[in-house]
Amino acid sequence: MSGTNNGAPGTQGYTVSDLINMALRQIGVGAMGTTASPQDISDGVMHLNGMLAQWQRKRWLVPNLVDKAFQSTGASLYYIGPGGNLDIAVRPDKIESAYARLLNGAAQTTDGDFLPVDFSADFLVPANGLDSGGQPVDYNLEIIQSYEDYASIGLKALRSWPNYVYYNPAYPFGEFRPWPIAAADVWEFHIVFKQQLPSSLSVDDCIKLPPEYWDAIMWSLAARMAPSYGQEASPTVVAMAKASLNTIRTSNTQIPTLGMPSALTPISNPFYWPGLEIQKL
Repeated sequence: MSGTNNGAPGTQGYTVSDLINMALRQIGVGAMGTTASPQDISDGVMHLNGMLAQWQRKRWLVPNLVDKAFQSTGASLYYIGPGGNLDIAVRPDKIESAYARLLNGAAQTTDGDFLPVDFSADFLVPANGLDSGGQPVDYNLEIIQSYEDYASIGLKALRSWPNYVYYNPAYPFGEFRPWPIAAADVWEFHIVFKQQLPSSLSVDDCIKLPPEYWDAIMWSLAARMAPSYGQEASPTVVAMAKASLNTIRTSNTQIPTLGMPSALTPISNPFYWPGLEIQKL
C-alpha cells in the first residue's frame, strides 16, 4: 500500500507502480526475489492506460455519470469538447440522456442537477439580482440514435420547443444537434454522460478510483500482459479478473424504469401520471 492520498478526504490508494508490480508478480515477473525491470514497468503503464481507455466506453465499468450544462444560443449545432460550447477535457463517445431546461428567469448552471446548490434560493435569482419568481422547468430530449434518422428530418431549420437531439461523437469535438432549434438565452441544454476515467497515468500517479477497482485493475493487467511474456494467463488469473469485474458490474449497474408508449397509455388511463407521455419502450 503506497499511502498516497487519492484526492478524496480520508482515503488512501495504490499508485500505478504498485498495481503494475502486483500484476507482473501474478505472471512470474518480479517474483521469487527478482525485480521487474524499468521496461517492464513502462510497458505496464502503457497497458494500464490502454485498458482504462477501453473501460471508458463501457457504462458498467464507469463509476459515475456527470450532468453538464450549456446555454442555448439559438444555433442548430453545438460542440462538445475542449474549448467547445460545452468545454470539457474529452468529448464523450455517447450521451446517456439529455434534457432542456426552460430557465424561466432562473440563474444559469454548468454542473447540472448533481449539485444541490442548483435549487437553493440563490440559484433562483438571476445575475441581475431581480427575482423573477420563476422556477426552471426541465423537459426530456429524446435521443435520435443515428445520423440516418436525423438526416430524414425534413425541416431541420424549424425553430420551436426542443424535443429531440442527435449527438454525433466526432473527434475531437462531439456534435450536439437539438431539434427543433431552441431560442437563445431562455433555454439551457443538459447532457448526462460517463465521467472520464484516468487514461494518461504515469508510473507514480495514484489510482483515483473506488477501492473495488484496485483488484480489478491488478488482475486484468496480469491477464492483459501475460502474452507479452510468451505465456497464457493462468485459469486463476482469468477467474480473478472476471470475479473482480463482476463486482464492479454489480456496483455500477443502473436499470431505468421500463415505460410504455404514450399512445398506449392515454390520460384517461388509471395508470397515467404527468410525464408518462415521454416514456417509451
